[in-house]
Amino acid sequence: MSLKLRLYIGIVISLAIFLFICLFPSLSFPPNMWLMFIFFLIVSVFAEFVPVDLPLEGRVTIGFPIDFVVILVYGPAWALLITFLGEIIADAITRKTIWYKILFNASQYALSAGIAGIIYQEFGGVVGTSNITNYIIPAIICAFTYYFINSSLFMIVIHLAEGISIRSIWKTQLKGIIATYIALAPIGFIMAMVYASIGIWGIILFFFPLILARRSFELYTKMRKVYLDTIRALAAAIDAKDPYTKGHSERVSETSVTLAQELNLSDRDIENIEYTALLHDIGKIGIADNILGKNNSLTNEEFDKIKEHTVMGAKIIEPVDFLKNSYKAIYHHHEKYNGKGYPDGIKSEDIPILARIIAVADAYDAMGSDRPYRKKLNKDKILKELKDQSGKQFDPEVVKALISVLNREREE
Repeated sequence: MSLKLRLYIGIVISLAIFLFICLFPSLSFPPNMWLMFIFFLIVSVFAEFVPVDLPLEGRVTIGFPIDFVVILVYGPAWALLITFLGEIIADAITRKTIWYKILFNASQYALSAGIAGIIYQEFGGVVGTSNITNYIIPAIICAFTYYFINSSLFMIVIHLAEGISIRSIWKTQLKGIIATYIALAPIGFIMAMVYASIGIWGIILFFFPLILARRSFELYTKMRKVYLDTIRALAAAIDAKDPYTKGHSERVSETSVTLAQELNLSDRDIENIEYTALLHDIGKIGIADNILGKNNSLTNEEFDKIKEHTVMGAKIIEPVDFLKNSYKAIYHHHEKYNGKGYPDGIKSEDIPILARIIAVADAYDAMGSDRPYRKKLNKDKILKELKDQSGKQFDPEVVKALISVLNREREE
């Protein structure tokens, strides 16, 4: 671990302990509280016991509604304590995780629950009342606070551990699941109302829809993983035809996703470009090896054969339903902004935006890699070439976005 990561983990754990010390005097002990404590601890452990792994890193659980109930009924101190202990027990049972990761995970969720509970009270929410419906606004603010604290702590730790930009983590990991938190918050609110009326049986009753919610998380992440694994296998097969392009498709995909995020494209477009860029050269499967691996300049006839890979690639993926949005981008990714590209010679805005992005990412990686006919260029020469071709071969806005990303990476 880097020093920054160690310090961050230590700070989060320390803050959780400090917050509990501050909240300890507010712990109330109504009749049968220890029975309720054990019950909610067991439920919390069960909720954490069935996590769903996210595509890159981290996981989503159905623990949030349980935390929400404890916040509304028993206050931030009990919520912090139950969340902390529940996470530690679940981590200890389900995974052989390093101790500091267990403590960090527990502290992260405990801080989320504790601070959200404080915010609920600060905005006028009353703990333990049977008239919870009178405090819907504080409860909504509480739910968003929980999500904000939890997602922020998660993004920072992944940024420090993996070197992925916080903006990228937000767009690829967390932006999509905020709707799930929004959907789970009302369930937690209703559970709190039912619990206040009929007790433990109300919580047990609501566990069925929570399990269904968990199942929907799991199906989404598994389906996405299957798609990506299949596409990566195809991309690896393409790259294997030419030893000089090993890993090329993966790198073009990563750069394309970063550029799409920088240009503020929609989530759907960002997901599409990840698939599309991985497969942008799939048509090269149909090109003879002696042409692809040629060590000197291509003849006009050979280059005409190479140019066929865009049309061939588009036809290959056309029958695949979940890749239907990739057809035009693969077909047009060698068009030039000034209209002098192929296969159709279209120009500027007529070229699909995903194709314009892939064209820049493809050229950037090609110039930064060794080829049979030349050595790779350094970053300064690559940037100069991109700037020179801005408005000619490449979309100026996409080039500007790449330069912005590279400058930010240098600063970090």
